[in-house]
Amino acid sequence: MSRFSKARRDARRKQTPDRPIRRLGDALQPHAQLLDADGNVVGGAGLRDREWVMVLGGKALRGTESAAMVLAMLKHAVASQARSGRSLELHVSATLDAAATHEAMAAGKSLPQYLEMLESERV
Repeated sequence: MSRFSKARRDARRKQTPDRPIRRLGDALQPHAQLLDADGNVVGGAGLRDREWVMVLGGKALRGTESAAMVLAMLKHAVASQARSGRSLELHVSATLDAAATHEAMAAGKSLPQYLEMLESERV
């Protein structure tokens, strides 16, 4: 090995362009938004690779295959913020609502009953 091989290797590394970060999987498709009183988005949920992902404060918190579970978590976030005096408004896409309703009907319940059951399991 020559005395200058490290110097040449380092120079070659500096000349090669940085590779962009490549994310694995599909992009997150938004299906629910939590809006504060000013209309700012503070959280929500989306679908990525057949998994519903809950996002709060710009960070993905939880992923689940259950649309009803993510809807229950969002409703719980709205309720807990309301108890602390901060009002949030939940906007849900028809896709998320239909998936959660289908899941509830498969369990033999209406969507409100199913969400109430999920909330009671949480406690």
